[in-house]
Amino acid sequence: MQKNEPIRMCIACRVRQLQKKLIRLQQNNNNIFPFTGRGRSFYLCSSCSEDEKKVKGLIKRFRLSTDDSERFVKYLKELDKNG
Repeated sequence: MQKNEPIRMCIACRVRQLQKKLIRLQQNNNNIFPFTGRGRSFYLCSSCSEDEKKVKGLIKRFRLSTDDSERFVKYLKELDKNG
């Protein structure tokens, strides 16, 4: 009998997917960055990371400043490009 793979939910669209297909991020001091292995985190699916409207909603939800939001958008675009 095989062990089941963990399923997680995207914070933006609330769709459940396999954990390895989602992007794991965390927030600290109004910054969003890749999960460091400590603290709480959240997951974002690749389709939501490409959706401009959903990204704007996340920026508003986490109350990011203009500089932080620009950094977050650049990070998501880089992830999309590099995989």
